[in-house]
Amino acid sequence: MRSLFSNFNSRLLAIHFIAFWFFIYAFQTLGFLHDYKFLFMIQERVNRLNFPDRFNADMVFIQQVGNIGLLAAYIISWTISTNRNWHWINSVVIFLLAFVIKNFVLVKWSSYNNVFMSPGGVFKVYSIWGHVAIGLIAIAVGLAIFFSKALIRYIEKRSATDKKSTGNKKVNVKGVKR
Repeated sequence: MRSLFSNFNSRLLAIHFIAFWFFIYAFQTLGFLHDYKFLFMIQERVNRLNFPDRFNADMVFIQQVGNIGLLAAYIISWTISTNRNWHWINSVVIFLLAFVIKNFVLVKWSSYNNVFMSPGGVFKVYSIWGHVAIGLIAIAVGLAIFFSKALIRYIEKRSATDKKSTGNKKVNVKGVKR
């Protein structure tokens, strides 16, 4: 059991969780384009009162598109982790944590979306191009977080105690101490 816990990388968990968050938000933002005229051309309160079934179906669709974004982020994270020889359990933990937080209302997810909406103030948010721009920017930021060389070096950086304990021991290519 000790070896399983030694595979967790807290830096990887934190950084990839942020990237997951961007992907979920980006996909949900782009999901609003599914029935844009209904959701934004008529005021939301009018829609909620006069067309509750259609409004609820659109909201469920947007939630599910966010889950597709979560799945896309998981696939990217898992691929990066296996290519970098990081343990796959980190990607699974992030996926499960993000899924539970998003879908089981443990934390109000919409309050975290305000963090992402603040940069979107530059665009006219309630326009088609505003949603496209914010969604694509969020995907680009998520991908930049996943593939940033500086963040990859930060994730791979060993702690000072690890350096001291293995500093004077020789390690061959396969990681076996001599």
